[in-house]
Amino acid sequence: MSDASSLLRSNLTVATGTALSRITGLLRIMVFGWIIGQIALSDAYLIANETPNIVYDLLLGGVLSATLVPLFSSFIETDDDEATNVVITISATLMVALTAVAVFAAPLIIRIYTLNPSDDVDPELLRRVATMLARIFLIQILFYGLTGLANAFLNSRRRFFAAAWSPVASNLVIIATMVTLRDQAWELGDVVTNGRLRWTLGLGATGGIAAMAIIMVVAAGRTGFGFRPSWNWKHPVVRKLLALSAWTLGFVVANQVALIVIRNLAEPGSSEVAAYVTAFTFFVLPHGLLAVSISTTFQPEMSRAVARKDKAAFIEQTSLGIRLISLLTLPAGFGMFVLRRPIVGALLEYRNFGAEAAANTADALAGFSLGLVGFSVYMFVLRGFYAHHDTRTPFIVNVGENALNILLAFILVSRYGVLGLGLSFAIAYLVSAVWALNVLSYKVRGFSIRPIAASFVKMLFAAVLMAASVWLITHDVTPDSGWRAAAQLVVGGVVGIVVYGCVLVAVRAPEIESIRRRLPAALGGR
Repeated sequence: MSDASSLLRSNLTVATGTALSRITGLLRIMVFGWIIGQIALSDAYLIANETPNIVYDLLLGGVLSATLVPLFSSFIETDDDEATNVVITISATLMVALTAVAVFAAPLIIRIYTLNPSDDVDPELLRRVATMLARIFLIQILFYGLTGLANAFLNSRRRFFAAAWSPVASNLVIIATMVTLRDQAWELGDVVTNGRLRWTLGLGATGGIAAMAIIMVVAAGRTGFGFRPSWNWKHPVVRKLLALSAWTLGFVVANQVALIVIRNLAEPGSSEVAAYVTAFTFFVLPHGLLAVSISTTFQPEMSRAVARKDKAAFIEQTSLGIRLISLLTLPAGFGMFVLRRPIVGALLEYRNFGAEAAANTADALAGFSLGLVGFSVYMFVLRGFYAHHDTRTPFIVNVGENALNILLAFILVSRYGVLGLGLSFAIAYLVSAVWALNVLSYKVRGFSIRPIAASFVKMLFAAVLMAASVWLITHDVTPDSGWRAAAQLVVGGVVGIVVYGCVLVAVRAPEIESIRRRLPAALGGR
């Protein structure tokens, strides 16, 4: 089987696991919405769970993993097991220390995220509840860190199965604990007075993340690598790791600053935070399914091409990855924009999640969806810098992206509310994706964005026609909930796929032919 077909087959394996992981993740969000609703309690829960979740998103989105994958890949090329042991040991040690500090600082963390609470909620009660939950949730940082470390180790060895499938176990644990709370309607103050509610929410989520980490660590152990703890802080790789991680830490801090501003603009306790976070969960579903699977399998190949000093191979893999991600996420974003209300109505509008909550969530999703292709391409392009062991450039670009997001959020939130917050996110990532592409073309001589732009124009044309077709078919159907909303999704999805595919074939998009050539061998394993 050719390398290209093998790569596509890996993509299919990752995509299948990721699909089930994302579906169970969506089910987790649905169960949470049905049982808790979109109230002050949901804001407190999501705020408390935000910090470890952000670490997780950054790890799987490529920040820590993408920094470590090139290192682990280079160790394979040089057969340097000692360096691998040092990196794993030092990284795990730092994660334990970070977790301890975060748990101790829980009240301060919550205070920062709730500087601008809603007038409709008791701010002290909101902070007390969020802090009680955060002390349990922040333990997840260790488990997320171990997950990211094991993920990078496995990716460098072209083993993708565990990372794609392990979140299923996490989601199932959280769902199983959450459904035990279905017997009544809960309020914010119940977390303080009801130990069962408090520990079920806290330990359910933390236990789910622990299960995922255990699966990943076991999978890493089964590679046959003989890990031996090594606290050799004077090893040369430690200096390199810290140098790379310093810029990575700056990347994380920049995102956290933007996150703090956005969360406070959403007025914690008003339920707008829950609407924003829930919409973001829908937004990252196609990103995780379509873009992350490609990024995960392309990253080791890009890193190894750099290690071999094979610039042509790096350019080929990077360009193809960007075009494939655009091919898939552009129509997904347009489709999500057109079908935003039936998406939320069909999946969430039930029990304690009412029509008003559904409308707020759909507004936020409208803004996010327009930036799906920008977000996905941006995250992939950063991997091109990481493959060159360059973490400084992603930091600089990311600071610009977050600054633009914050500026637009202040401008748009007063007029458009949670829709404005979603739009600011989308615009910031679209602009930053173009910027990152240009910077990469300057850094890597021979890498050109012209072929990417030419393909993108064809994809954009097809996506616009697709969106118009879906809108014409579904816009008169009411209500946007229940089985009618589900019918809109099915009909709109089928029509959208057919129209998009036909237009791409008509305009002779080269990516379609590339996939067609590789798919039979990838499926047949030849």
